[in-house]
Amino acid sequence: MGAMQRRKGARGELAVCRLIHDLLGIDARRRVRQHDGDSDVLGLDGWTIEVKNAGELRLREWWQQAVDQRTGDDRPAVFYKVPRRGWRVLWPIAALLRVPGADTWTGIEWTCDTTPEAWAAVARELAAELDAPSELSRFYPPVSEPGNGISV
Repeated sequence: MGAMQRRKGARGELAVCRLIHDLLGIDARRRVRQHDGDSDVLGLDGWTIEVKNAGELRLREWWQQAVDQRTGDDRPAVFYKVPRRGWRVLWPIAALLRVPGADTWTGIEWTCDTTPEAWAAVARELAAELDAPSELSRFYPPVSEPGNGISV
């Protein structure tokens, strides 16, 4: 990969970090020293983010790369820029499902292709459901209803 391609990739990664910050309030960071198998963006619990800022769309290849890079229970997501149209995000439809084994549906045919705003809405909802603390949980403090002693 040439220096010009690396700079274009770095610009895309920084743009996605800013986008994630604007949409979720998270201090996402670009992984500076990347090795094969590393995600491009750090700081977003539960997601492995791959960023593509290329003129030619190779969604199937990029999706497989993101699936292969994920660790543990992380969900893969590919942020890609469509020339002269802006950013889109591929993410697994299994993120919305409560079906046992849905997390194994990793083929591109089981993805959603949405705006970053739609992806962020899903990411917020998923973070609200997690029991583990996350940066996103600060947007969803427990709410108590007066008199019933139940927190929701």
